[in-house]
Amino acid sequence: MTGAQLECGAHIVAALVDDPTAATGLRRVEIAADAWDAAQRPPHLVAFWKTEVPAPGAKRRVFVDDAALLDLFDRLGQEARAHQVGFRFVLMLLLVRKRLLRVIGQREATATECWVVTPKGSPEGDPGIEVVNPRLDEQAMREITEQLGEVLDGEWS
Repeated sequence: MTGAQLECGAHIVAALVDDPTAATGLRRVEIAADAWDAAQRPPHLVAFWKTEVPAPGAKRRVFVDDAALLDLFDRLGQEARAHQVGFRFVLMLLLVRKRLLRVIGQREATATECWVVTPKGSPEGDPGIEVVNPRLDEQAMREITEQLGEVLDGEWS
């Protein structure tokens, strides 16, 4: 964001921003921690997490912890734009795979299919969270999965 080269080991903030020009409407940006601390924040911020720039060839580590993924999932629940609904659906699939969410059913509402999920450890009888199934075709699913992998720095792949 500042244009400065980020060196290996540098402390950075990885941010997810709303970007209508991106395939799924979200884009990852990396900002030097000192710039972030000086309030140089990108517009249309959706989520962020602190990390370090890895050394070339170093084993990739997960930049986003489970709490940040669940927070992102919750934030995207306020979105009605098609690309972000699709992103949230694929993120939900990741969270189910990681066993952070559990599918408890499906509901049809005015020709819209919704999956109903509950967070891990939810009490019995929890009504759950509805997630719209955007009925993505294979190419859209692949694009969103690739972008989610880029955003999370390879965690999905």
